Amino acid sequence: MVREHHRRNVWLSAALALALALPSAGAAQDGPSLEEPLTAEPGNLQRGKAVAVNSDLGNCLICHAIPIPEVPDGAAGDIGPSLGGVGSRLTAGEMRQRIVDPKALDPQTVMPAYYVSDGLVRVQTQYAGKTILTAQQIEDLVAFLLTLK
Repeated sequence: MVREHHRRNVWLSAALALALALPSAGAAQDGPSLEEPLTAEPGNLQRGKAVAVNSDLGNCLICHAIPIPEVPDGAAGDIGPSLGGVGSRLTAGEMRQRIVDPKALDPQTVMPAYYVSDGLVRVQTQYAGKTILTAQQIEDLVAFLLTLK
């Protein structure tokens, strides 16, 4: 049972790492990218940082280590890859795609789609037709992640 659990965790980690593949900026893209911002208002990195750590919003910390001094050691998850340096590995469009709908890159990913409301199954009634994050929260999160060089 323990071995099976370990294998499952290794598989989930590998699947999420693949979904969040981190090509060099300017490299040929392996999948879709959302180059156009979702809002006219530019992203705000302070609001984006708040989205990343807020358990009621993005909650990125549940799966990813993020180099934020205020986050205590051991407080972040390790299912997904560390987001340290992600700003030098992904373009804004690549990040936006991975946040909006990571299944467009990997249909088997465990990462949720933060800006998709159609085609979901087993959604509680109060959340049906709603996205996890707003368009502005996505742009704020992208602005923050771009600072993680």
